[in-house]
Amino acid sequence: MNSAKVGKILGISAAAVSLFVLVLLLAAYSRKRAAELRTRDWIVQLLEERFQSDVELEDFHVNVFPRMGVGGEGLSLRYRNKSGAPPLIRVEKFSFELGFWGIFRIPHRIQRIHLHRMVITIPPKEQRAAAQPTTQNKKIPQLTVAEIECDDAQLLIFSNKPGKYPLDWEIHNLILTEVGANKAFFFHGTLTNAKPKGEIATRGQFGPWLIDDPGATPVFGTYGFENADLGPFPGIAGILSSTGEYKGQLDTLEVEGQTTTLDFSLDRVGKPVPLHTDFSATVDGTNGDTLLHPVQAVLGQSVIVANGSVVNMPEKNGHQITLDVSTPKARIEDILQLAINSDKPFLRGPVDIKAKLSLPPGKVKVIDKMQLDGNFVITNARWSSSEVREKLESLSRHAKGQPEDEDAGSAITGLQGSFVLKDSIIHFSKLTFSVPGAGVELAGTYDINGQKIDMQGHLRMQAKLSQTVTGAKSFFLKAIDPFFSKNGAGTELPITITGTQESPVLGVTVFHKKFEKQMGKPGGDK
Repeated sequence: MNSAKVGKILGISAAAVSLFVLVLLLAAYSRKRAAELRTRDWIVQLLEERFQSDVELEDFHVNVFPRMGVGGEGLSLRYRNKSGAPPLIRVEKFSFELGFWGIFRIPHRIQRIHLHRMVITIPPKEQRAAAQPTTQNKKIPQLTVAEIECDDAQLLIFSNKPGKYPLDWEIHNLILTEVGANKAFFFHGTLTNAKPKGEIATRGQFGPWLIDDPGATPVFGTYGFENADLGPFPGIAGILSSTGEYKGQLDTLEVEGQTTTLDFSLDRVGKPVPLHTDFSATVDGTNGDTLLHPVQAVLGQSVIVANGSVVNMPEKNGHQITLDVSTPKARIEDILQLAINSDKPFLRGPVDIKAKLSLPPGKVKVIDKMQLDGNFVITNARWSSSEVREKLESLSRHAKGQPEDEDAGSAITGLQGSFVLKDSIIHFSKLTFSVPGAGVELAGTYDINGQKIDMQGHLRMQAKLSQTVTGAKSFFLKAIDPFFSKNGAGTELPITITGTQESPVLGVTVFHKKFEKQMGKPGGDK
């Protein structure tokens, strides 16, 4: 066979092979194209039926070798009958594997779907019925997915209240398992908490998805929040951890949990104190507003109970906190340790406080924006400073008319009063202070930041003025006893307390002449 014939045969063979390959490629492309169109139609129909929404799909492709894989971009599920509204669900990219017969097999089952950047938008409740047609008697597609993995998800729940921003949840590494129509599925993931900064790990059960009213979709689960730094909140400090559980629906959740802050403090004011809280709350899922009922806090050894609300005010970059506070079992030393920068609290004893607390939003230190209006009673109080105790015992002896009886006086003190805290200054409209034989009624202010005292009032003693001293002084003072015996007291004298909490100064006015004496250092020795 000559070379010409060989070349001719090889040419014919090559052409035949090329034609065969072309036919195979056309067949493969035709199969791929047919599979792509069929799969696209199947996905669109399935989503339209499941969510009763209009489906938009910007890009879609199918790979048929070695396994049938599906991918797409720009998937949007839009509310019907509501033009211009943001999509119910928006997914930037998605992909999953599906055997060729998976399209035809009933019920359909997909092992794994991967989603990148999903946004779910829940409109205000009154708009949902108008946006979604009823699903009564609608066909629900038969599909289950073993696992859905979403890198980043965002849940936006709009409020019914005018002017309220939507509640915005940023969720990462979200895993959904055994997802199907008309059934609940399990989930776990992490939520980004903006302030205090941290990641909240959560897991639970969600669904079944309610097409007519997505906000009423049931959900329950648990959460954990660790090592959250309170430092970004102006005026407070500490590292917070919290655990708890929640249940309800997307619109309204019931939450029960606890927090622990081992080193809670008011910045620049007091010393760190361990703080633990147990709380029960109703959370409005549309705006983050929280109704507390109640919160029980343990500050040091003191129990504090609070009921009230936390209203989200994003336009003011924060929350309005309004609480009714009471202390069924508390110690004044725990509270003073928060409010006064001293190694030792200057006063110890049981305290009963009832107050209304308001904490408005704003980038201001907590102690500067906190507002309180209430009253307190301290019984059997004991002063830490031996110098103050000695002076009070002396006052008690003299007030009882027994100035030379060393066993007669007592420094055991009772205090009670009404107060208003505003702009870090406590205003006392009435403050009473008593030791055996004597009582003091005062009004005035205490500057927490400057730790300055400015109080005026009256000292009332059981004994007459002449009975508070001995010898010749007592004899000469008898003549003026009537000038100071008034309002049922043996002696009544105008007094002032000024100076600082570390070094208060007592002033007494007699016949328009003022006498002052430093009371010592309350933070001193016991």
